[in-house]
Amino acid sequence: MTQARTRKRRKQPSSCPKGWHPAGYSVPVRLTVKQEIYCRRAVVIARFVYNLCVATHRFYRTNRLPWPSWQDLNEAFNACKHDDYPFVTEVSYRVVEGAIRDFGTAITNWRDPEHKAGRPRFHKKRLTGTGSFRAAAGVSTIRYNGKRRIQLPYLGSVKMDHTLPKGIIYEAHIKFQNGQWMLSINCWKPPEPSPNPDTRITNGAVDTGINPHATDSESQTWENPKAYYQAERNLARWQRAQARRTTLSHGWWEAQQKINRLNRRINGLRRNAQHQMTATLVHKFQNMVIEDLNVAGMMQGRTPKAQADAGMGELKRQITYKGQWHHCDVTLAHRFYPSSKTCSNCGEVNAKLKREPSWQCPSCGIVHDRNINAAVNLRNLLTLPADSGVMLRDGKALAAGQTTGETGPDDRRTATQRLRPAQH
Repeated sequence: MTQARTRKRRKQPSSCPKGWHPAGYSVPVRLTVKQEIYCRRAVVIARFVYNLCVATHRFYRTNRLPWPSWQDLNEAFNACKHDDYPFVTEVSYRVVEGAIRDFGTAITNWRDPEHKAGRPRFHKKRLTGTGSFRAAAGVSTIRYNGKRRIQLPYLGSVKMDHTLPKGIIYEAHIKFQNGQWMLSINCWKPPEPSPNPDTRITNGAVDTGINPHATDSESQTWENPKAYYQAERNLARWQRAQARRTTLSHGWWEAQQKINRLNRRINGLRRNAQHQMTATLVHKFQNMVIEDLNVAGMMQGRTPKAQADAGMGELKRQITYKGQWHHCDVTLAHRFYPSSKTCSNCGEVNAKLKREPSWQCPSCGIVHDRNINAAVNLRNLLTLPADSGVMLRDGKALAAGQTTGETGPDDRRTATQRLRPAQH
């Protein structure tokens, strides 16, 4: 692709109606033979275009040239695709544009320090055909009949396994993963009516972990489904069987089908438990505090497999957006606030506490359950005065000289870093 001119572009207004919320849903689809052939071709072309953008951007960085935007790459590719890459015209232009936009998003995340994303890399071609592509974009190009049929460009009527919630669909992606075709849609969700009268508990908090999965300030606990732990033995067995068989043989595909089925079960059990728990929490409290855990740092500790199986980062994400949907004010507590080590009765910080499930306060003598005590301390953050020396992530309270973190140095989390002083 030739070098494109960089010029300032005007930002397009959003099509989201006022007061509506962004949402996304994923549903399995049942494709015909003709539709599946098109989708497999589109997956290959989307991967090729994305990898071409990665190589082009690497050339610009290596030669210290100004970095092109994804719009520049799209214009340059459209100018030369008929001569250099005529096979990309076999699918919709939305497939190519979607791959280039995905690359632009990857570059934006890489340059954003909050995302902590790595440099965009080449998408690998996998024997199982895993991949995705953008099937449609624009409200006028997607027609949903309200039941189990959705009309997409170039694909026609696509049958889904179940119906979709109400909303305005503006983008659709199709993905092949774990041996199953999935339709992912982005839509605008209508606002939920405010509860009147609001019978929810005013203030609450939730402490997440491995076992139990979560505990709220009202002493309600949710058990961890341990989806991967239950299927780990069978998954390892079929992976060994696949490694011993000839690649792409009948036996190899048989083992791959077993692996795909186990992976779908793992994802389904974990997602079902997470959605049920987060929906219960946002319908239970008007104001809720959750921890801003360093999940990546915890994955480097003693139990990385159990940390990954719990999916605590996904819990925070779901509570955050569901709180916006259902009028629940969600607040992030500071990462270094010692919620488990602080006595909820007298405020004494037990810096020597390690992994004990229960402990006795050395100051007032009260015996605490670790998880319930942490949830109560998080809930109390909402009622503390501004000059109490405790900080919340969104600035609702102030921080000062806390030096004891939530876990110890052996847990691979920075527990002795001093919080930044209060801003007056």
